[in-house]
Amino acid sequence: MLRYTVIASIALLITACTSIRHDTPEAQQQIRQDLRLSTIIDSSRMNWCVHPYGSRPGCQPEKGVGVVTPNGLVMAHFVNGVYVAARTLQSEDVKCSTVPGGGTADGIFFAFTAHEAYMLGPLKADRDEINTAFKAHMFSYLHSKGQPSFNSPEINFQRPSGKRIKQTTVISAGAATRVLTDEVDVLEIYNPCSTSGQ
Repeated sequence: MLRYTVIASIALLITACTSIRHDTPEAQQQIRQDLRLSTIIDSSRMNWCVHPYGSRPGCQPEKGVGVVTPNGLVMAHFVNGVYVAARTLQSEDVKCSTVPGGGTADGIFFAFTAHEAYMLGPLKADRDEINTAFKAHMFSYLHSKGQPSFNSPEINFQRPSGKRIKQTTVISAGAATRVLTDEVDVLEIYNPCSTSGQ
């Protein structure tokens, strides 16, 4: 159940995107100017979600551009022809990450701070596939303080919250219809960086 929720979130994160140019010389110059950056290590079209700990899994991803700089991963929207910074994630804020397959694998990146989990999906400019080259630069920057990263798909950051809700399932088999009602756990996002899960 937990794994399916993560898979559904990843599918939504990858497919819910728009085409934003970031890789032309003109776009790079505008990114520097609009975001007041002196140095860009790499940039990518990117979708992201931010989950406060204790919140339920699943999200409507924010869409924009990710920019790796020497001082932070900047997430920006493109609004009315202008790049506008939405969030900046700094290496010193990252406690750990879960990156199934490792920093260069074709998959989503999950970074954990003291209070929030970040789901980061860098995408190629021309198609909805993970931009692995950018992901490697993002991984290198966000782990530059020696933070641990878990690369096994079994690493989990969702758990039962202690709350339960009723779930109704309708099963149709020919002319017969059956309605099943069951109670299921409500899941929450938590920090996997420590054994306490705080």
